[in-house]
Amino acid sequence: MVMLQGVWTEQHLLYDVSDPLHPRLICNISNTSAHLVADGSVEWLKPISDGQTDVVISSLGGNDSRAGSFPFRVTSGAWLPDRSVMAYSRRMPADDSYSNGRMEVWLYANQQTFHLYTYPIGIGDCICRFGLPPEVLSVSPDGKYVVAGWEAGKGSLPLAVFRVSDHSVAGDLDPRVTWAFWDRSGHRLFLNRVGSNPTQAWTPEEGAVNLPGAASWSYLPGLSPDGSMVAYTAYSDQNFREPRVYLYDFKQGGSTQMLVDKLGTQVLFVKAGWLWYLEERACVAADSCAGSTMPTGKVLAVQLAFGPEREVSFAAGEDPFSQAGAQNWLAFGPGEFWPPS
Repeated sequence: MVMLQGVWTEQHLLYDVSDPLHPRLICNISNTSAHLVADGSVEWLKPISDGQTDVVISSLGGNDSRAGSFPFRVTSGAWLPDRSVMAYSRRMPADDSYSNGRMEVWLYANQQTFHLYTYPIGIGDCICRFGLPPEVLSVSPDGKYVVAGWEAGKGSLPLAVFRVSDHSVAGDLDPRVTWAFWDRSGHRLFLNRVGSNPTQAWTPEEGAVNLPGAASWSYLPGLSPDGSMVAYTAYSDQNFREPRVYLYDFKQGGSTQMLVDKLGTQVLFVKAGWLWYLEERACVAADSCAGSTMPTGKVLAVQLAFGPEREVSFAAGEDPFSQAGAQNWLAFGPGEFWPPS
């Protein structure tokens, strides 16, 4: 199974990718956060009252059961598989102190709920292929740290990392960091910075350090299921007209390679050794483009062991374009792989 996650919307597509060239859509989950469980089931949030939100687990057979609950109402958040730690945010309206509103970040740990952080919502816009960076809110796989923030334009604050144990700040990140995501285990955090700055890795023990052989993982980076590689989209030219898909390999000291030397975007791992990405074409005058290229409507696949790309064949209406709708077709990011419990 693989879950495609909405980057700017709470939408999740779960596919059976036993045959990654002929996938089968299992479900489309909207308006709530969801996590893929090791056996292919899905956990999602179901608010019951102001003091209770159930965690529902949906099996492949279509049966739902209650896996646990949190003592507050929430539809969007990040939590560990054992539900011992959860972080969630609430958007608050503008006032005299926050002209564009603010985000309140809350932490649930040790069966208690704490207000962790408040940051202003920046003022910005980007009529471009990938839009503004999304909100960052994530719990480290070992449950010891939370990263939170949003680089949304003028007035934004840098992303910050907090300790779950005492809610203290473990690190303020470089203001140029626009996106951050955790490694598959432990608490190593990968930092994406604007421009051509190479991606770094942060830990509380060493701070931010350069990754050998890494360039900028510009757009929608995502880890392979075993955590040994990262796939991402970046422009191959300085004029931002030629998007390509790339791989970074942690093995043998780190290396970067272009996956296919042709227009492509939104590459992601769907299972071990297999990637999907969108075929792109150059925009022409008749198109309504936010950028220099747009998707052709084809999803392509590459098996790393063999190389040649092939088109993915979906059943009618099951492709990501149809499921997302006209406004959100570019909003799907890397699939999620929770570590086995």
